[in-house]
Amino acid sequence: MSDIRVGVVGAGYWGPNLMRVCEELGVLAAVCDADPAALRAASAAHPKAAAYASYSELVTSPVDAVVIASPARLHAAMALEALAAGRHVFVEKPLALTVDEGRMVAERARARGLTAFVGHVLLYHPGVRKLRALIAEGAIGRVWHLRSRRLSLGKLRTHENVWWSFAPHDVALMLAIMESEPVAAVSTQTSLRDPDVCDIAYVDYDFGDGRSAHVEVGWLDPEKTARLDVFGERGVLTLTDSRAGSSLRLRTFAVRQASNGAPSVSRGEEEEFAIAGSEPLREEMAAFLESVRTGRPAPTSADSGVRVLKALAMAQESAVKVARSGVPV
Repeated sequence: MSDIRVGVVGAGYWGPNLMRVCEELGVLAAVCDADPAALRAASAAHPKAAAYASYSELVTSPVDAVVIASPARLHAAMALEALAAGRHVFVEKPLALTVDEGRMVAERARARGLTAFVGHVLLYHPGVRKLRALIAEGAIGRVWHLRSRRLSLGKLRTHENVWWSFAPHDVALMLAIMESEPVAAVSTQTSLRDPDVCDIAYVDYDFGDGRSAHVEVGWLDPEKTARLDVFGERGVLTLTDSRAGSSLRLRTFAVRQASNGAPSVSRGEEEEFAIAGSEPLREEMAAFLESVRTGRPAPTSADSGVRVLKALAMAQESAVKVARSGVPV
């Protein structure tokens, strides 16, 4: 075991991956799930870890940190309970389903001197890290627009819609790349099954300085794909991720104005970058453990998670107004 003992709650869809990575890093001390079958499976996969059916028993057991992979509606309450017990917390995205709940988690962690970390795993993806490094090097000049699409033939949910389930990934990337928060949003959300749970969402963000972003998410699309395009003054960076794998391309261009005032654009070079590196989830967990050890905030701290929630809520509020009035606001 490492110097940090971690308990993971949630052995359903994503929790087993977190348990595996914690065991590989030598920090897995306990597993927890209220479902007996799920708990048996987790315990069989990790026989050296203590097994708990009760979350309250987990947070008061001999662990230093708790990793929360429960349904999103439980994230904030579970995080607050762990912090009250003096445990550091890793909360899968989203941090909460309201901005106020997210702020409570961030403030409680700060008051207790504990780490609160959000699982925005794509910020630890080697392709995203390379893309951000190219932007920092000036490969495309000043960024003025971002477009992100995340589509699949889903895992449907009932307590949160596709916007709150899928878009935290895209919004976290948007905020990290734009390095500021949007000032306005216009959103349209469409439902097939339940009028209160949207299945497709389109959002346009305005950053108030001539920059913008467009985010599209859907969980009823037969083609599973994720694509991020970052538009700069001198080119476009495109990161795609599908069942076939990931790729990162840089395509440059130049905009010119002729003597008669007519604008033109010329295509420049195209370059594809190899994406290599360790597993993003492993990098993410290592960042959490480092934050616990040092006390230094991680790139995906609870404060950054709150900024994601604010942008998500801004778009949700716009969608509600559009649905009521039929006019974008």
